Amino acid sequence: MTGRGRSRGRAKVLDQDPSSPGGLASRNSTGEAEDGENAHSDGDDEQTINQAEPVTPNTSGGSTGQPTLSLTDMKSILEDSRTYSEQNDVKRVLLCAKNFVRSQDDVKTLACIIYNKCLEDYSLAKRGSEICDSMTCIEVGNAKFRGCLLSLVQADYKARKELIGKDSCRFSCFLAFLCEIFGIMRTATDEVFKPLINPIFDCFNLILGPEFVRNDDEEEVESSQRGGGEGTVVNDDACEILAAELQSIGRLLEENAEDQMQQLIDNIRTCIINSRSSPRVRCSLLEVVEAYARGWEPANNDTTRFYCDMAVGIISGLVL
Repeated sequence: MTGRGRSRGRAKVLDQDPSSPGGLASRNSTGEAEDGENAHSDGDDEQTINQAEPVTPNTSGGSTGQPTLSLTDMKSILEDSRTYSEQNDVKRVLLCAKNFVRSQDDVKTLACIIYNKCLEDYSLAKRGSEICDSMTCIEVGNAKFRGCLLSLVQADYKARKELIGKDSCRFSCFLAFLCEIFGIMRTATDEVFKPLINPIFDCFNLILGPEFVRNDDEEEVESSQRGGGEGTVVNDDACEILAAELQSIGRLLEENAEDQMQQLIDNIRTCIINSRSSPRVRCSLLEVVEAYARGWEPANNDTTRFYCDMAVGIISGLVL
């Protein structure tokens, strides 16, 4: 696997043509927001950092000349996977969101729809995080989009141990989204969003095994739910997410938490040596160690070719 590039810029001036793939065609009639569809927000928005200009709710089409979108309209847009395509402009999604939001509950609903969609497929995490970053300017009253989003992330983080045991697919998607949000979100002073660092390392270590979970964690982690240490097995999909995301944001994490990164790499080495995990897992973890050793620089062609050939061998059953 190789590290992925990422977008750092904020949304520019809004495109006035909202037509694009992913259900973003302009609506011909004004819709009323549907009742009873509001997202659940878990607790106060403790980690909210929102320095952008708030969006004034649009109740009559506003200066864009676009009709106000109903909840049904917005859901059809955000629940369509084509909206998260690289070819789809996030500015158009933002424009639609501005024409939907009229109340605090609308802000929460918006965050919930995007977040839950990203948790269906980890491949949506990168583009989904870029869409969320473009919407950090949206707020109505005390409801800020970033705060609502982080409340949802925080709720799944608190339930991570149960999640990895009962729904490893959702956990993998959650971890991918968490890492991508960390990679793109910035404060007003252009610093990384540091409250996400500890949760990321906690989730990485949780994948490797219960013995690598921090000692101050209150809950016990059942070895049968996960693996990583001696005699246990690491979940293949979760491990691949760990490897891919570390190669993407590893440098950023190390710059802000060098000691935690060193401990994580030591845990990965231990996991490679001691675990009964599959060749696919050991190959992914070894790739991370090599990326760390070369300072997170992209691998050369020979190294990339080696891992590609090895992956083919593993998939075909030639590597045991």
